[in-house]
Amino acid sequence: MKILVLPREDTNPYQALLYAEMRRHGVRVSYLGRLTPSHTLNLLLLPLEMAVHRVAGARIVHLHWVFCFSLPGSERFPVFRRLAQSWFYVWLRAMRVLGMRLVWTAHNVLPHRPVFADDIRARRQLIAASDLVLCHSYPTITGLAALGAEPRRFAVIPHGPLAPPPSAGSLRRPGTGDGPRRLLFFGKIHAYKGVEDLLTAFAAIPADLPARLTVAGECDEPQLRSRLQALAQQAGTRVTLRLERVPDEEVTSLLADADAVALPFRQVTTSGSAVLALCHERPLVVPDLAALAELPDQAVIRYDRTVQGLGQALVRVILADAGVLGEMSDAARQYSAAISWPEIAARTAQALSLVLADKPRARAGDSSAEMA
Repeated sequence: MKILVLPREDTNPYQALLYAEMRRHGVRVSYLGRLTPSHTLNLLLLPLEMAVHRVAGARIVHLHWVFCFSLPGSERFPVFRRLAQSWFYVWLRAMRVLGMRLVWTAHNVLPHRPVFADDIRARRQLIAASDLVLCHSYPTITGLAALGAEPRRFAVIPHGPLAPPPSAGSLRRPGTGDGPRRLLFFGKIHAYKGVEDLLTAFAAIPADLPARLTVAGECDEPQLRSRLQALAQQAGTRVTLRLERVPDEEVTSLLADADAVALPFRQVTTSGSAVLALCHERPLVVPDLAALAELPDQAVIRYDRTVQGLGQALVRVILADAGVLGEMSDAARQYSAAISWPEIAARTAQALSLVLADKPRARAGDSSAEMA
């Protein structure tokens, strides 16, 4: 089986980890949209590029994120978003004319940043054109349905850890050792991830409670960086900001040094950072969002999505004894043991194979169906 993938996301290891395992199942992977150094030209060439691959035997396109259809200057000139949306529709139509099948992995119900003039309408068009939607949890399907974009056919396949699991027994047990409790936020930083709420909540914690907070992750939004730096100053030396990409070889030591990982998302569809923390046997602090409901209760402290509730959850971690944190660590390890990239890749390859085995679906009148 040969699949075409769009886009190639080099800063997120999800694709590299998934396709490395899928290649072991005989899947051949080619990335679209990389013919020239020009992003705009690559977009214009997409239909021709797909046609060449179709002649060479490719029959399926695996789309991950639509941000690749964004045009330079869209933030200043809204008309570019309308043009991008129109070209997206042309691309969807071209794929159907070429007899290609489309599989979309719904990493997000909607883009975290606007891509098109009407992202909701674009989602509906994408769902209508998709032969299969892959998602990481059932709440994603609920979220899409709320937009009027319920998939005809979908498969739920969990998100894998975004770094290799540590060797057995190599991690410090949470709550042990001298010094203050160490809290961590880890992951690429955007406004929707709630790091501002985390810093606000942590600054309000009484100074006599022994705790330190590290925020580690790339932040490429200058205004957000400035706000985070200002908030961190309110907590003084108790907060360490590391607003840069953490090298892969440093991830395990960063997580092992933490007693708990706080991921205060304002909204989210899935979280590779949560899975990564659990694979490193770290207790989690998360809001009670539906998309995070499948995380193991025994390893998670949930709060009511308010800054005050987040602060109370952080205090619970700080005051918890080593035995409680150790039990949460054990639950995290048991949960993560059931998640592996070989299994995720095998299920993904099987789902794509079933799409290819089906007769081309009708444009209308299909009934919804779930693939196990």
